[in-house]
Amino acid sequence: MIIPNGTIQIKRKASGGGIDPETGYAKRPASIDWDEPIPCQYVVNKYNALATSNSEHITSASYQVLIDEQPFDGQQVRLMDSEGKVLGEFSIFQTEPLKAVCQIRLWV
Repeated sequence: MIIPNGTIQIKRKASGGGIDPETGYAKRPASIDWDEPIPCQYVVNKYNALATSNSEHITSASYQVLIDEQPFDGQQVRLMDSEGKVLGEFSIFQTEPLKAVCQIRLWV
């Protein structure tokens, strides 16, 4: 059982996308949908509000997210705090099932 302090939503790309046969580049999907919010408990691994990339200021962040055990096949998620503020959209680096406590740990 987790103690929820936020939610995640799985990003679903609907129709379109794929590879353009003429250019070899990826095509954008026709639309992007978000699944229903899943209660989660997140912890900040690293947060740097002073990071730079190509001489531009950016915010760099990574999180550990725990959710109750359920079928999970997402590749990208939107993380929100308990007040509904979007913390960011992240790719999932690793999914780790925690069988002893019936949870799934996501590294984003």
